[in-house]
Amino acid sequence: MSKKTFLSRRRFVKTTGVFCASLAGAGALSACASEAAVEPAPEPKTQTDPEPASSPEAAPEPEATPETDSEPTTAGESVLVAYFSYPETTASSDPNNLTEEEENSAVVVDGQIKGNNEFMADIIARETGADTFRILTTRSYPTDHEGLIAQAQDEINAGDRPDLAETIPDLSQYDTVFIGYPIWWAELPPIMHSFLEQADLAGKQIYLFNSHGGSGNAGTKEEIQSILSDATVSDDNFVVSRDSVANSEQDLVDWVHGLGF
Repeated sequence: MSKKTFLSRRRFVKTTGVFCASLAGAGALSACASEAAVEPAPEPKTQTDPEPASSPEAAPEPEATPETDSEPTTAGESVLVAYFSYPETTASSDPNNLTEEEENSAVVVDGQIKGNNEFMADIIARETGADTFRILTTRSYPTDHEGLIAQAQDEINAGDRPDLAETIPDLSQYDTVFIGYPIWWAELPPIMHSFLEQADLAGKQIYLFNSHGGSGNAGTKEEIQSILSDATVSDDNFVVSRDSVANSEQDLVDWVHGLGF
């Protein structure tokens, strides 16, 4: 997939498809919009390391050169961004006149409404050349805030594992997986448990990104590491308030580059 021309300007909009909301202790929730399952990676970044030169058999060995920082060893095709996203918007939502709850859960990019974690996933994929996988559920959710947070609380309290609407792609082709989600009631959304328990992520390097309404990471890094006991979950993850998602692009880019991409 060709790299997208992305965000010539950012428009701040506070955070149908499926669900990626950010929910905090007072019941505030921020969500993200839907899209197809696996998208092909953008064209990989140009590699600048030259091919090793060969020399005639009789030629003297070249002088050793000092070590320098190398290009990231993770190629674009070996990175996946998997994320859960569902905004409190409808097909008739006006990008120029969103309600307060719609603004809390979405970002407007070039007139298109994107959920908070969808917005971040797109930036990560652009910077790493990754494929993307939208975590979808077969369940439908209300788009009114009160109904949405009530259903979220019921699912969490019941320990639900909603069905995935899309088949998880073959993960053997990926070395690194970025996983994005909102925080609901200071917990992982139940659909994230469904994904994490079904996905074969053994041996993968995992980086997390999430949006929240005040509870921060809420211990989800440790929870995910306990589920993915055979993977390596980084301590260096991107955590952002739903109120700041629309202004977070440069911080997100700096984070991704700081990981070596």
